[in-house]
Amino acid sequence: MGVDKASLVFGGRTLLQRTVDALAEVVDEIVVVRSPGQELPELLSPLPVRVVQDAVEGEGPLVGIAAGLRGATAPVSLVVACDMPFLQPVLLRLLAERAAAGRRFVVPVDAEGPQPLCSAFRREALKVVQEHIDAGDRKIMSVAGDLDVDRVSPHEWAAADPGGRSFENVNTLEEFEAAVKRERERARLRARTE
Repeated sequence: MGVDKASLVFGGRTLLQRTVDALAEVVDEIVVVRSPGQELPELLSPLPVRVVQDAVEGEGPLVGIAAGLRGATAPVSLVVACDMPFLQPVLLRLLAERAAAGRRFVVPVDAEGPQPLCSAFRREALKVVQEHIDAGDRKIMSVAGDLDVDRVSPHEWAAADPGGRSFENVNTLEEFEAAVKRERERARLRARTE
């Protein structure tokens, strides 16, 4: 993208703050994984926020997930990217509940496939995640078979997030600007109907 996504302002809050706000409605602690040397924007949270660092920059999200799982104290961790400005706490709660019921990796699936950057892991999944990293495997879904993944179908998550907005991410400035424009239009439509 050319700029730090976490610091981009969307709807009056940084993308990272929006993520923290959604998580704070569901969890008891928040662990933010940052790249080596990354400066994070100021965060406000009613919950403790622990910042941990990726061991090596540019190694992919599985390495970041491992760092987050090591930094977490809770038995279940929600894994979300900071470039998903529409995370729905109801969906996050559903994922956490399914992981709390015993599944080590819970991932929603939509028309584009699994959405591992909006998922839940049990803490004990760290051993398998680390084994994959040590073997040079950096793909998140590669751990699915070893963790007996729970794939949450659209039928199962639709009530929690009817439009699947939680999975919308902004990887480029063009996608970011388009998301801002869509959100302004949604706000205008809501204002007209109120």
